[in-house]
Amino acid sequence: MNVPIFDSTKIGNKATFDAGKIVFGGLFGDEGKGKIVDITCAEYKAAGRKILSIRGQGSGNAGHTVVVDGVKRDFHYLTSAGLEADIMLLGAGMLIDPIRVLKEAKQLPEDKRGILMIDERATLCCDLDRVMDTWLENERAVNDGKVVGTTKSGVGPATAVRAQRDHVTFADAMECETPDELYDKLISRPGTPIKVLATVTRAYVKELFDAVHKLHIVNSQGVITMCRNAGYAVLLEVSQAVCLDPLFGNGGHFCTSTPCTDIGAAAFAGLTFDDFYDGSVMVLKAYASKVGGGKFPTKFSKEETAIAQIIYDEVGECGVTTGRKRDLGWFDGVAVRASIMRTNCREICVNCMDVIPMLTKATGTLKVCWGYREISTGNITYVWPYNLEKYEPVYTSMCIKGMTEDNIIREYTQLITSIIGRKIDWIGMGPSREDLIKV
Repeated sequence: MNVPIFDSTKIGNKATFDAGKIVFGGLFGDEGKGKIVDITCAEYKAAGRKILSIRGQGSGNAGHTVVVDGVKRDFHYLTSAGLEADIMLLGAGMLIDPIRVLKEAKQLPEDKRGILMIDERATLCCDLDRVMDTWLENERAVNDGKVVGTTKSGVGPATAVRAQRDHVTFADAMECETPDELYDKLISRPGTPIKVLATVTRAYVKELFDAVHKLHIVNSQGVITMCRNAGYAVLLEVSQAVCLDPLFGNGGHFCTSTPCTDIGAAAFAGLTFDDFYDGSVMVLKAYASKVGGGKFPTKFSKEETAIAQIIYDEVGECGVTTGRKRDLGWFDGVAVRASIMRTNCREICVNCMDVIPMLTKATGTLKVCWGYREISTGNITYVWPYNLEKYEPVYTSMCIKGMTEDNIIREYTQLITSIIGRKIDWIGMGPSREDLIKV
């Protein structure tokens, strides 16, 4: 592949990047982060910067969509900056299927396919993990019915194996001289049901082996340090969103397996906060959407089905990875305030604002959640609680009857701002670069 060659004897010692930004989601994911990454990348390029585009956590379980010149591209493993970046690095914290990465790279222009690098410390994720993911969800369904609602991409099992120190890294895979050696490493996991292990064939592992050796595997420390010294801007794209973080997310159980905060993702990529001179951007929607298990406090009621249908008609609202129809609901100010508190966001972008005036077709009132009421006591809390099942949302309402589109957007933006306690910097009025408006 046509990739930059880094001379470790000339790396230098610059401590941080002097231009950089993190883009992350503030609710349950699917907020339109890909668009912000793409736009930010274009801005750095316009300023004459070369760009190191990084992902440091997650896997192919989430999709980020980019629309440029009317062409839509869905990325799962790759970063949304692939059309503009000079180097794309999939970092040590990621769980990566090499076969799927190679297939996905074909979406990039041919001259961009050679910029892709994978950290040697990243974990190999494959069919074995996906079968185990399905097996675990089936077991949960049988035992108590409380399925997590995963995408069955194998992320949870791969993360668990890594925590048990029985995982296979890309460095481990590269050391295997034959596919049979890699096969033996994969099926030697303790505690994995025999019927799950039996689904992995030698022919499939041969595909994995060949794919690993077609990719450019690197030590990311050298790449990052060289880019710092060469004056690159760094752009970190975070998968999922804060309310799905394994520690701070939805009840601690109905969440993803790798950190989704800006600081967590930076650490998993091998970066520090000092690398991001331009701070981080929290991306939200003008309403809430969610897939998977667990409580969704502000989900539209049965009486509000017509409101949800308008959004489905206008936006689509299906998961990029699974095609699952997302649940929809009102903007959750409590959850967003928690995300702000746990991160270092300097800017906030609210996408899908163009949909809000369309809701006048189904309702004369918009609602925004500002607090939660404990069902058993009636006590109000302003923080996002652990056990969401015990609480119900408390809303403030905004009448939109007879209002113009511009007035609805302006007053709704002001309402959200007052509830989350932070100004909105950008609003998205459509899917492409041109639809982002500075407030």
